[in-house]
Amino acid sequence: KAVKMYTGDDFNYAELIAGDEQGYSHALLGIFDAIAPAAAGALSALADSDLATFHDIFAPTVPLSRHIFKAPTRFYKTGVVFVAYLNGHQDHFTMVGGQESTRSTQHLAELFRLADQAGILRDPEQAAARMAAVMATRGVGA
Repeated sequence: KAVKMYTGDDFNYAELIAGDEQGYSHALLGIFDAIAPAAAGALSALADSDLATFHDIFAPTVPLSRHIFKAPTRFYKTGVVFVAYLNGHQDHFTMVGGQESTRSTQHLAELFRLADQAGILRDPEQAAARMAAVMATRGVGA
């Protein structure tokens, strides 16, 4: 039962990873970096043949993935980098060529809300402080 992962499908990954009744699965993933905490738990559940837990863990990540990859899709990297920043993987939210500005303030606010709902924020207090700092640079907040 081999599972191959490729990049590309960020809307139907849970079903693709779970595979068919024979265990055949070729998953296409680009969102894994952003949802790594959830993905680790979901894949552990799948390895234990616990499909219910697998789907329960992945289900709240799907709206986040759809939001990150929302058109214009070419700006998805802004969302992935923003999640990395919120989770403390880097000390700034700056991208080459100013790409952090390719998504609106509203888009980032919704991304933050969806990341929280998906349970992927490692330290919610740190993430909230970082979110407030980004919003302040965009003229939002006190």
